[in-house]
Amino acid sequence: MIRTFIQKDLQYVIEAHIRIYRDEYNYDDSFAAFISSAVQTFADKGDYTKEMLWIVELNHRTYGSIGLTRVNDTTAQLRWFLLEPEARGAGWGRRLIEHVIAYATQQGYRSILLWTNSSLYGARNLYELYGFEVKEIRTQILSGQEMTEERWELDLRLGGIEQ
Repeated sequence: MIRTFIQKDLQYVIEAHIRIYRDEYNYDDSFAAFISSAVQTFADKGDYTKEMLWIVELNHRTYGSIGLTRVNDTTAQLRWFLLEPEARGAGWGRRLIEHVIAYATQQGYRSILLWTNSSLYGARNLYELYGFEVKEIRTQILSGQEMTEERWELDLRLGGIEQ
């Protein structure tokens, strides 16, 4: 099931991102500091009438997350999209993306943006499937390695999933 977060889930989001990105992509401690700061800012300053974090929970165990934060009155940012390896391939990624798009639409946002890295193929495939488009590409040193960052956007006024 997908549910809204409770306070203890914030630590899971931090821990899971650090663990999975370290194990699968060799991210270093600078990523740990980045993710910890971002989640803590959401915890301290989040407007839960326009921003939210959702958790995938199966059999009382947490298997993933996705968040949506406010950029401005018309734009939201998709964040903290992650699935545990054993939950991948079962449709949870699609359900999470659909959940975020529906919520953003209900909140009156006109677009959703996100930042990702070119090496995150599974997530990038989902973003493309749901109509997100790459709007900016930049290469820089992150987490001790050269990465190609991509800013993707979805215009919610266009609607519809590509099939």
